[in-house]
Amino acid sequence: MINMARIEVRIDDDTKTKAVAELKKHQITLSAFVKAQVATVASEGLPPYYSMPNTEQDKSIQEIANDIKGKKKLPGATNPDDLERLLNE
Repeated sequence: MINMARIEVRIDDDTKTKAVAELKKHQITLSAFVKAQVATVASEGLPPYYSMPNTEQDKSIQEIANDIKGKKKLPGATNPDDLERLLNE
């Protein structure tokens, strides 16, 4: 016999309601979905889309944030040649 563990999660009602409705369209219960996700992480590890940004990604994200805040404007291109030059810098 397999020993079973219990997992409790606190989540706001609206998020839970939306998730249950979406899963119901696929005939999946919230419990079955969570169980499948935890089993996948246990057997295969965390999916790559959950990984933390690396240093290069962090730098890119900060550049975008600075551009949005007006701290440092990112270079732009108005034609294909300028874009090619910027991409190769």
